[in-house]
Amino acid sequence: MTVPLLRMTDIEKNFPGVKALKGVTLELYPGEVLGLVGENGAGKSTLMKVLGGAHLPNHGTVEINGREVEIANPVVSKNNGISIIYQELNMIPAMTARENLFLGRERTRMGFVEKAAERQLAEDLFSRVGLRIPLEALARDLSVAEQQGIEIAKALSLDAKILVMDEPTAALTNNEVTALFKIIAELKKRDIGIIYISHRLDEIFEITDRVTVLRDGESVGTKLTKDLTRPELIEMMVGRKMDQEYPPRTTRIGDVKFEARHLKRGKAVRDVSFSVRTGEIVALVGLVGAGRTETARLIFGADRMDDGEIILDGKRVDVRNPRDSIRSRIALLTEDRKAQGLVLI
Repeated sequence: MTVPLLRMTDIEKNFPGVKALKGVTLELYPGEVLGLVGENGAGKSTLMKVLGGAHLPNHGTVEINGREVEIANPVVSKNNGISIIYQELNMIPAMTARENLFLGRERTRMGFVEKAAERQLAEDLFSRVGLRIPLEALARDLSVAEQQGIEIAKALSLDAKILVMDEPTAALTNNEVTALFKIIAELKKRDIGIIYISHRLDEIFEITDRVTVLRDGESVGTKLTKDLTRPELIEMMVGRKMDQEYPPRTTRIGDVKFEARHLKRGKAVRDVSFSVRTGEIVALVGLVGAGRTETARLIFGADRMDDGEIILDGKRVDVRNPRDSIRSRIALLTEDRKAQGLVLI
C-alpha cells in the first residue's frame, strides 16, 4: 500500500474557551488533489496553520512520507517540503516579481545580490508554471492571478512536495481560473500533493481526486470525488439533508431607496445611472475595466466625481468623501480588502 505523502492524525487545537479542532485526521498522497471543505468555522484554516507551523497542536501527530515530524514553526514546515498559499497573498507591493520570488533567500555573492542568476532561475520557474510577466514588474502592478503564480513558482523553488491552496480562485476571472487549473494539472504530474480549500463546489468536483469534510472542528469523512454527488457533499458539510440548495425566496420590492444619476469621472465612468429599491439586490456587471469598481468608489466618496448626483430616500446627498457616505449610512466592501479596506500597521 502506498505510504501517504502527508498524514495528520487526531489533531486537536484549543483556544481560550474554544476547541477549534477535535481529533481531525487527514491523508494526502503524491500526485493527488485533496479537496478540504466545510462551512465557515469548520476548522479548515486552523488545521492548515497547524500544518504550516503557525499553530502548535495540543494533541496529535504529523507524518511526512511515513516519518513523524514536529512542526514547531513555519521554517520547519518549509524544510519538510510544505508550502501554503494563503487567500491573503503576501507580496511586497514596492518590490519586483523577481525580488518577491527570492525574498529572504536572495542569491548573493560577496554580499551583493546576483540579479543575473536570479533572473535566469526566475525565468525557468515562471516557465514551469506558465507565468508570463516581466521579472522587474512591481508587485503592485500585477493581477491577483499573477501574484498567485509567483507564490506557486516560489513553492517550486523551495522543492515543495505538499502545496496548500486556500480559496485560490476567490478573486480570479474565469480565464484566470482555467489557467490555474492547468498549473495544478502540471503539478500533479510532478507528484506534488495539493490540498485545495474552496467553497466553490463546482471546482471541488472538477479538479479534486478525494474530498475531506470538516464540520465543527471534526472530521466528517473522506470520499473519492467521483463517488460523491453534490447533495451528498452538502449534507456532509451542514449535517442535515438539503432538499433545495437554493430555496425559493419571496421578497417584497418597495419604493426607490437609492439613485445614481449621470455619474462621471474621467474616462472610467461616463454617464452611469441606476436605481435600487428597498428589498432589492441590483447587480452591477461588466468586463474587466468597464468601470464597475470606479462607480462604486464614486458612490462611496473614495473618488471625487466630475459630475452627477446621489439620491437617497428622494433627497440629494452631497458625498465628497467616505465620511460623508458613512454619515448617510452608505457602506462599501472594497474589492481588495487589504489594500483599500484596512489600515495595516
